[in-house]
Amino acid sequence: MKQTGIIAAGVLWLLSSLPAAAEEPVTHKVSGGAWVYQTTGDYHEVRANLVDAIESRGIVISYTAHAASMLQRTAEAVGAIRQAYDNADILLFCKADLTYELTIDNPHNLALCPYSISIYTLARDFDTVYLGIRSPEMQVPEYRPIHELLVEIIQETLEW
Repeated sequence: MKQTGIIAAGVLWLLSSLPAAAEEPVTHKVSGGAWVYQTTGDYHEVRANLVDAIESRGIVISYTAHAASMLQRTAEAVGAIRQAYDNADILLFCKADLTYELTIDNPHNLALCPYSISIYTLARDFDTVYLGIRSPEMQVPEYRPIHELLVEIIQETLEW
């Protein structure tokens, strides 16, 4: 009887050390010219995960556009009567090898750089965090690896 308990414990240990089954890929919805992903949680924690997912690939964020702050600051000047966002930032970055491939055959593809990921919460829904990227430029084959990179970064962000 004692051996059965030891064997059962060993089997449980072995099962717990196996890699977890792959989770379903993170899905998006298309909204206008964007692919939008969402999760629940704290905006600042999800944003920190996003920054980590970008920087863990050796990519430097070249600029952060503080969209919510800008819209709040300019609301009176444009006659805005309400705000769409509680928090909203757009992180801009490039990856040299992908940008090189994007522009070498067509230097005008530079307009597709820098890449961006927006992260935001809506003014009336603080617990849902949205991440958005531009809809992929499917007519530009060199853009495919950039789009795949952006999706991978978002998937990693949402898995944490």
